[in-house]
Amino acid sequence: MTAPRSHRSRTVRALLATIAVLLGVIAALVGGILQRLDGDSLPQAIEYGCGVFGATVLFTFAVFYFLGGNGPGNGES
Repeated sequence: MTAPRSHRSRTVRALLATIAVLLGVIAALVGGILQRLDGDSLPQAIEYGCGVFGATVLFTFAVFYFLGGNGPGNGES
């Protein structure tokens, strides 16, 4: 049986999720702007930015999961 998560743990998780979303927004803006400057139409640049946002957020969550000791090689089965 596992112990319930503390209030501090929930706060840290919320802050990490906020950081992941903010990094995703920044990456999406940069990616969309660069795609638009490359000559694509506005809808294509928005679509590209959405893809960059999703990939960045998923990657950031994976990095946080790994750094939190939940990734492979932590000695638990």
